[in-house]
Amino acid sequence: MTTASTPVLRGKDQTVLRHEGTSLTLRREDEEIRIPLRAVRDLVPDGRALTVELHAPTGATPATHRIEGVNQASVDLFATTVGRELSRLPEPDPSLDGATLVTTRSLRPAAPAEDLPQIGTARKARALGWILLALVPGVGATVATSVLVVRAGEPGALPLSVVLGIVAVLLNLCSGMLTERIFQMWVLPRRGITVMAVRNNSYGKTGFYEYTDLSGMTYNHTRQAYASEIEICYHPDNPAENVGVYPVFTRVVITFGALLLWGVTLGLCTLMILLGGYA
Repeated sequence: MTTASTPVLRGKDQTVLRHEGTSLTLRREDEEIRIPLRAVRDLVPDGRALTVELHAPTGATPATHRIEGVNQASVDLFATTVGRELSRLPEPDPSLDGATLVTTRSLRPAAPAEDLPQIGTARKARALGWILLALVPGVGATVATSVLVVRAGEPGALPLSVVLGIVAVLLNLCSGMLTERIFQMWVLPRRGITVMAVRNNSYGKTGFYEYTDLSGMTYNHTRQAYASEIEICYHPDNPAENVGVYPVFTRVVITFGALLLWGVTLGLCTLMILLGGYA
């Protein structure tokens, strides 16, 4: 006989209780509590609520965790299926305190921007450099092309020059943003802190992952992936600055793509000036 799948209990105030392998995970809005099955003495259904009762030393009051506002049928099925798992566990030591086996992880949002470490001077300089690289070639090509078409007696070509100049600036901005990201992909894995980020959404290719820094603050990382855990690397002075850890081949391919994009923008600027010269 096939065992029924254990339901996921979704209660009020965004509370979620899951059975994941050898533990229960109780997730609230601001924290995630992981309860090993060997710490659980019993699951007590109570209508649309379920209480997880932990083992406690003889004579002590057991610690409990509770979820409310759940569909009653789901509560009963959850208690039955997980209770079956509990019955297979060996009898615990009478002195076992299940509360000592429970771990809690903070899900507090990242600190406000004013509390975050300031972005380094080097990164500010690079950002200014990308902006200049985006503006100077596009604006320069637009001005040069406009002067050439006017001198050639073709002022009607000015709107086309402006449109092509805007396209060149936008392409350069995209190239600069991609290049900055690639720079981080190569540098952070060598100079930053690498950790495992845990997926916090269940479905879809777009994964929303969370990781915690040394101070216990939780940060987010988004990536097109199905994995339940991925490696990410964050800046030790600014943990909100993160990048995924990719194989060398992937980084080389993305770098080549950035160079190709720079080549396209350079070609567009050159074409604009050549067309102005032939006008």
